[in-house]
Amino acid sequence: MGRIIILAIVTLALIAYSIAALWIGINGITAINVIERLPLIFSPAEFVYLFSFVLYTGLFIYVWQAYQNRQTAFVITKLQVSLFTIACGLQIAFFHMWQYGHYTTSFILLALQLLSLFGLYLTYPFYKKTISLRLPIAMWLGWNLFFILIIFSYIILYYEWNGFGLSNALWAVILLTIGAAAAIHLRYYHFDRVTPAIFAFCYIGIAVANGFEELLVSAAALFLCGVMVTGIIFMEKNKKKDT
Repeated sequence: MGRIIILAIVTLALIAYSIAALWIGINGITAINVIERLPLIFSPAEFVYLFSFVLYTGLFIYVWQAYQNRQTAFVITKLQVSLFTIACGLQIAFFHMWQYGHYTTSFILLALQLLSLFGLYLTYPFYKKTISLRLPIAMWLGWNLFFILIIFSYIILYYEWNGFGLSNALWAVILLTIGAAAAIHLRYYHFDRVTPAIFAFCYIGIAVANGFEELLVSAAALFLCGVMVTGIIFMEKNKKKDT
């Protein structure tokens, strides 16, 4: 029962701080407004950030499932609790540093958070009986994979890096391609439909945000969205395993 209490406490702390950072404001500004300070091309329309509330719901479900399974074969392990707690702590630290302008540190913290989160993701075998257990973690991983690409794009622009002479639009297309490749990799090798679905949704948001002003980026976002949707529907490596 102690593990469930720890899960509940760190989940509530994460959700409370994330809502404060994204929607209410810390240090007089929201995290979304910080992102919008710069003319980012790799940035979605604001409706995409509403997905965070879907994620919060998923994390509550994760804790509830851990409680229900506390006396079954699917009881949450000490390793899983540790990785989950580390991921929550690092994400809170990321938002704190981001809100106070420590952008490089915040990027490093988010990268470390993704590593701990991916470690947690790998602790769940990808069989039908554990789909519901993995789902909230896959949502969290997919969302933060997309978010770190936004942060990277922001840092490039903030520090006025010339990007090897490449234009901002071309860098946005490169990041779009990297994100789609990561999502397709998880779909094929980890039987994960959730991550590419999240990326497809976010890429629609990028196309909406850029419209006809950055036609190359919008077209690339929609094309890669179509690729990921196709992968979600048709890609199969092992039909006995599925998400």
